[in-house]
Amino acid sequence: MPYTIEYRKEIDCIFATFEGAVTMSVVREYIAELLPLLEQTGCRRLLSDSRNADIQLSSRDIMQFPKLAAESPLTENLKRAALARAGTSGYELYETLSKLQRQRLKIFTDRDEALAWLLAEGGPDETRIDPP
Repeated sequence: MPYTIEYRKEIDCIFATFEGAVTMSVVREYIAELLPLLEQTGCRRLLSDSRNADIQLSSRDIMQFPKLAAESPLTENLKRAALARAGTSGYELYETLSKLQRQRLKIFTDRDEALAWLLAEGGPDETRIDPP
């Protein structure tokens, strides 16, 4: 598999790391594996790292991500940080569309910043953003 998923109970956070080719079929496989873990752990924080992945997704594929997340009640209250290589296109669109779906997702290039945001409680980034 081009990804690993690990739950760290001590900080109540799920870590997903992608390497190799990431296609829509890989994304769907990942979601199918992630959802039972979310249900089992009750975890509401997810850090997904695709900095070392070969993203083979179109803009149309990326536009589907927030809809896929919205399809599961398990992701309704999930706070997600996504790590991307600097200069990688498509992630801004993903973040914007997720916010329009009232989802808490933020894109980062620095792992420590992403983790700090995920573990922070309260503040303006903690609340959902209502669509315009």
